[in-house]
Amino acid sequence: MDFKKIEFGSSDFFHECELRHEVLRVPLGLRLHDEDLSQEAEQLHFGLFDGSVLLASVIAVPLSSSEVKVRQMAVRSLHQRQGLGRKIMHCLEEHLSGRGFRRFSMHARVSAVGFYEKLGYETVSGEFSEVGIPHVKMEKIRIGGGE
Repeated sequence: MDFKKIEFGSSDFFHECELRHEVLRVPLGLRLHDEDLSQEAEQLHFGLFDGSVLLASVIAVPLSSSEVKVRQMAVRSLHQRQGLGRKIMHCLEEHLSGRGFRRFSMHARVSAVGFYEKLGYETVSGEFSEVGIPHVKMEKIRIGGGE
């Protein structure tokens, strides 16, 4: 499996959008394609690939030279519960730590808090609603690269 950057507007980006739509929007009765994705051109997109097949994706939004917001992590339904979410998050953190990012934050669905806690993230807010479901803000600070 390969962890690779996805270029905005590429065919891989199209597959990323399809994956995010299927995993993150359809269960909520929403359509990713109804959202304005133009601001995502400035965000960092990554995927976990088996050959040319996208199995998982994640987006990172630089907030400063040392802080990044993680968003829209999705694993293809047929491949969930096989460690791919953990793998893509580990690869993302390693890659971005190597670029100087130390603080990782996210708005996590409450249903996913346990998953992120196992990766070292801590809840730093109360619940709030986003896309119609409960979320919390979570953070993780990494000291040095290669941890």
